[in-house]
Amino acid sequence: MAKSEIQIASSAPPSSDTTIETTDPPATAEVLSNIQLSLVILGLWVSLFLCSLETTIVSTSLIHIANDLNDLSNAGWIVVAYLLTFNAFILIWSKLSDTFGTKWLLLVANLIFCIFSIACAVSQTMVQLIIFRAFQGVGGSGMYSLTFVILAQVVPMDKLGICTGILSSVFALASLLGPILGGVISDQSTWRWIFWLNVPGVAVAVAILSKFMDGGKSSQQVLRSMKTMDIVGAFLSLAWAILLIFALQEGGKEYEWNSGVIIGTLVSGIAMLIVFATWEWWVYCYSTTDGLFPVGLLKRSVVVLLFLNLLLLGFTFYVPVIQIPQRFQYVNGQTATRAGILLLPLTLVSPTTALVAGSVVGRHRFWAPGLAILGGCLNLVGITLMSTLPIDSNVPAAQFGYQVIIGMSLGLMTPTLLYLLKVEVPEKDMAGAMGVGNMGRTLGGCIGLAICGSVLQSKLNGELPKFLDPEQIAAISASSGSAAKVLTPEQLARVGRVYGDGFNLEFKGLIAFAGLSAITAVLLWFSHMRSLKNKVQREGRRDESVLTEMAEP
Repeated sequence: MAKSEIQIASSAPPSSDTTIETTDPPATAEVLSNIQLSLVILGLWVSLFLCSLETTIVSTSLIHIANDLNDLSNAGWIVVAYLLTFNAFILIWSKLSDTFGTKWLLLVANLIFCIFSIACAVSQTMVQLIIFRAFQGVGGSGMYSLTFVILAQVVPMDKLGICTGILSSVFALASLLGPILGGVISDQSTWRWIFWLNVPGVAVAVAILSKFMDGGKSSQQVLRSMKTMDIVGAFLSLAWAILLIFALQEGGKEYEWNSGVIIGTLVSGIAMLIVFATWEWWVYCYSTTDGLFPVGLLKRSVVVLLFLNLLLLGFTFYVPVIQIPQRFQYVNGQTATRAGILLLPLTLVSPTTALVAGSVVGRHRFWAPGLAILGGCLNLVGITLMSTLPIDSNVPAAQFGYQVIIGMSLGLMTPTLLYLLKVEVPEKDMAGAMGVGNMGRTLGGCIGLAICGSVLQSKLNGELPKFLDPEQIAAISASSGSAAKVLTPEQLARVGRVYGDGFNLEFKGLIAFAGLSAITAVLLWFSHMRSLKNKVQREGRRDESVLTEMAEP
């Protein structure tokens, strides 16, 4: 009977939205008790918080670090080195979990992060610090990527939504606390404590995860998987990601967009991306190698729309969290600490909404695409309203309401999209799909920040030279606090208005991406409903076939 069912399924040409479940291996999700599951989620939360915090905590300490190491010209690389490797290795770590299992791989990622955090703390030169930050980013990438792979593996469907909401709260909290902690530590002690503090945090995460997570794969399974590893794809993935992310990070900052460095890395990154895509297609069609990218999933429109939604979510997730505090500082004259506090409407509402949305989705799974549509529409409204803020020095009360709207949208979309990814992707492709989704979200954030940074810099380059000299402009570029020391109150007010126009232009540019996000959420709803209908029809035919065979003498 089993053979006949498989033959029937394989003889019929599957539609683009059909999931052929008969050939999939049985699910391997671990069954954990409620207490064990809660402790595993706590360990994952700590790991995710540490690696996410590291992307923001250094930003307010760069001047202190540069002064201590006597190298201001390369200070920006402290941030860039971490982001390059963090983003480039996301897909690789996810796919490695298919070979080596998730538990020990996550512990290795934590140890790499911890070892190079210590190396950063004891660095004596800027070159040492930059190199160690790059290796720290490799470990952080594994902590970030594997957390969501494990989430999909060990959490049952009825609890997946709320657990996703809990982990999603990390990003808002890290964005809020990072700049504040970095500034306080550097001002009150030494910047080296920024890295030393990771050591006890990693110790807690490793202790919890090593104790309460179930073991990984056997040595025989690992050896079999290693024979089909896509090593060429891994190198190509690193090549295009590092080149492209470098261009997006440094364009308009360290180098002009029309400079040879940026044009060369951007073109090379796109070319390597094409080579990577071609290689993965060839591996899927003509090789027995287990490709890094799950090409087969692209046959299903619902999965493609999920990937596209996560990419667009990155645009509108990272930009508001990073740019709104800068607006408070440059336009409204607030300190960095005060700016973090004023961002609370977004950073508190987002995880709270994520928890609520996750709980609702866990109980009523058919609500997931509807909540994604609601989140996309709120995102469009919030981004549009943020582009209309007044440019004087007063903080409008309406701005906090706009932050609440954006926070609600991000809280609704993050857990529901990850939940739908779990629902729509077969177990054997889950690690690769999570890697693609997470990399898409971070890549979307890099592209969004690059676009917004270029828009703002173009506005500043056109307006500031009209009433400031080069030294004053350089002071403004260093920090809002430096600008207050060299400018008159009248000049500060005028600079604030220029920045206000620039930030409004940034959010006007984001309206298009927010609109696309809402449209793709609607398309996702139709595609998901069609997928569910096909699944019900297939299961009905199988049940009918089973009943017929049982009735035969």
